[in-house]
Amino acid sequence: MSKSFSTASNVAYALRAMRSHLGWGAVAVCAAGVALGVALPFLGAALPSFVVGILASGLPAPAALALLAVYVAAYQLARVGQAWSGNHRRGACGNVRTALMGSYLSAVLTADYDYLQTEEAKQGLGACQTCFFNGPDSGSEALLAGLFDLLTNLGGVLAYGVIVGWGRPALLAFLVAVSVPAVVAAVVRQRREPARLDEELVSLGQYDHLVGEALSPRSAKDVLVYRMRSIMSGELDAVTERVRRVWAGQWRDEEVAGLVSVACSLARDAVAYALLVGMVGGFGAWMSGLFDALTRMVQKSSQVSAWRAFERSCQPRPRSVAALPTAGRAHEISFDHVCYSYDGEKDALHDLTLTIGAGEKVALVGPNGAGKTTLVKLACGLVEPTSGRVAIDGVDVRELDRQALFAELAVVFQDPAVFSIPLADNVACAWDSAGGDTARLEAALSQADLLDKARSLPRGLATYLGQDVDDDGVTLSGGETQRLMLARALYEDAPVVILDEPTAALDPISEAEVYAGFDRMVAGKTAIYISHRMSSCRFCDRIVVFDGGRIVETGSHEGLLAAGGLYARMWEAQAAYYVDGEKGADAGRG
Repeated sequence: MSKSFSTASNVAYALRAMRSHLGWGAVAVCAAGVALGVALPFLGAALPSFVVGILASGLPAPAALALLAVYVAAYQLARVGQAWSGNHRRGACGNVRTALMGSYLSAVLTADYDYLQTEEAKQGLGACQTCFFNGPDSGSEALLAGLFDLLTNLGGVLAYGVIVGWGRPALLAFLVAVSVPAVVAAVVRQRREPARLDEELVSLGQYDHLVGEALSPRSAKDVLVYRMRSIMSGELDAVTERVRRVWAGQWRDEEVAGLVSVACSLARDAVAYALLVGMVGGFGAWMSGLFDALTRMVQKSSQVSAWRAFERSCQPRPRSVAALPTAGRAHEISFDHVCYSYDGEKDALHDLTLTIGAGEKVALVGPNGAGKTTLVKLACGLVEPTSGRVAIDGVDVRELDRQALFAELAVVFQDPAVFSIPLADNVACAWDSAGGDTARLEAALSQADLLDKARSLPRGLATYLGQDVDDDGVTLSGGETQRLMLARALYEDAPVVILDEPTAALDPISEAEVYAGFDRMVAGKTAIYISHRMSSCRFCDRIVVFDGGRIVETGSHEGLLAAGGLYARMWEAQAAYYVDGEKGADAGRG
């Protein structure tokens, strides 16, 4: 990903971003800073000669002092201008990085769901973290800073080249030739940097993941109780060693480039002392600054390349923007010989054909990994079938406008997403400028049996969930979180309701109450339920049993029990569990 764009292309991209977000004035200030950066050393170096020239000119003292005062004032004014432009340049470069961070967020939020689940996307996200969140020495900010340093040093090299080489072309040729080895060493180092950056990002991503696993509240209990410290430490050591090898290669290349640069400087200094003390040395300083800026630009360009490649990959697939002609009504959802594979090898769903009628309540059951959640993702248009067709009221889901499709769905996913925003926003998700529909919000919370809890929070419905953004935020229990997700689906009030294990954190009695309430709430809607508890499926019109990515049974609760197939075996296993549990509880009480 980091090799997709040249350094010149990335520079042009960053400059366009500066002009687009900050205007031509910011570009002009940066250009003025470059001009002053080139001129100031010459103005300072010329000051002694200017003084000598004035003294030798025979001008009256007042006139000589006036000229000297003008020169010094101009020099000091130029220094002030350089400081001012330098400060604004740093601010402008930083503002470009900040503006592109907004583009990064927009790219992630508009990307197709299935792309974000790929390994390529995960690596791209890691690269973007490096590009945007590693401070001013990263991404477009560092690239632009390197560009202006490069232009400043290039101007100095050209100016010194004219001065030093005037009448001495052999000397100028020598100075250029003695700089070639430093250039070669820098180029070799730069060419190795993109591949090294990719490897570093992968290894650091693995390291962050392992550290996150070790420190997360969900994992820390297992790490401690099962004494997994040595295992986790071993894995971290292995990843750390891979990172160390990458950095060792980087340090080695930097060392070689540094030694070559020092050798070239020694050669230039020898000539400086033999011929033109100070002047050749100044040329060498400009050359060193030029190559250093070029090196930094190429390094940071690889970060910008990674971001641009990720942004390009995040572009949603081209789709039709057809509206659903039956919007707002209960829909028929059909799956016609659908196959879907996550890895391109094994099908999570295989040759599945199923029609869920408009207004029908269907339960999907089966072992873990049977393909139930995959079917939900296909119905929502989050992923597209490897083969076959998914349609709503006969219209292929792939032909529908994404936002129009999502407006027809109210989904409670298996892994609920609670955001670090106020509780009200977690339920309503999209508030209008008037502040949202509070009555509708409270009704949804009440139906989900969460309104009293919401009102008891420190700031009521405005209380933040979690403490990542607000230190006064609260953390809901597992059962409260699932009730929150149910309230979100109720607030959406869409014609299709999909519940994927929405009550897993609730006890059986609470679950029965929730489903009894939902049976009334989804009247007239198309409803799909996924649950591992067979008892929660009894009120559905039809039960579809999955196993190994295929439909193996379909029918009513009573009919499936009579058939004695997989559903009956699952029902009997759960019934036996509850009976055994009650016997154990009775024995304990005895």
